[in-house]
Amino acid sequence: MELSIGLPDGLLMSAGDGTALTLYEADHTTVRRRIDCAVLEGARMADIVWSHKLSAVIAAVPERNRLFRWDAYTDSLQEWAGTGEAGRRDGKVAQAKFAATVSITEAGDGTLWLVDRDSSSLRRLEINTDRPDGDPRVTTVVGRHGAGYLDGPAADARLAHPEDLQILYDGSVVVADTGNHALRHVDLTDLEVTTVYGGPEREADELAGEDVVLDTPVRVTVADSQLWVEDRNGRHLVEPRYV
Repeated sequence: MELSIGLPDGLLMSAGDGTALTLYEADHTTVRRRIDCAVLEGARMADIVWSHKLSAVIAAVPERNRLFRWDAYTDSLQEWAGTGEAGRRDGKVAQAKFAATVSITEAGDGTLWLVDRDSSSLRRLEINTDRPDGDPRVTTVVGRHGAGYLDGPAADARLAHPEDLQILYDGSVVVADTGNHALRHVDLTDLEVTTVYGGPEREADELAGEDVVLDTPVRVTVADSQLWVEDRNGRHLVEPRYV
């Protein structure tokens, strides 16, 4: 799957198969610039996002356990967040640790949300525009106690090797909880985690009446106020009450 995102002024940034970055003009055909990605040393980008607060593209590279950054006035991708050592450590981005970040997206308030597959966690990266460098800091919202399956308060809830997340129109978060064969919802008002669909402990007779039975979901998207989930059995439209 090709990675691409829209940038200000109608420009397009494409990561192709995850090994290179190309900036296109507003016609999305004419190449304006090819970005030097030598810093990746052959590793692939799993996801890219435009940060409005940083005016930069942020790339998640799970193999390197880091986030990388491209600013519009530079010609190369640069290391930005993470020590490169696998782990889950919060705080300032230079000292933070990540464990295979596979999905990253921006909320309406400019907060960057990401999932770390190998630490089974949902994390938040906040940027303070009152500081010259943005003073970006990482906080773990869900998954502080390792992999597992548990709903309830975010501080106690558990995920299992999530692969994707999406910000919904009400500002809440849904996560493709791959290892638990589930779609999870995080209400940011009360920081409560609930299972929308699936779950590892569901019995066959419980699932029989459901329209959607998830098998290793890997992607979740929102389009036209509808929530879609992709798993081993294809792409499913799920109940939009959470959108």
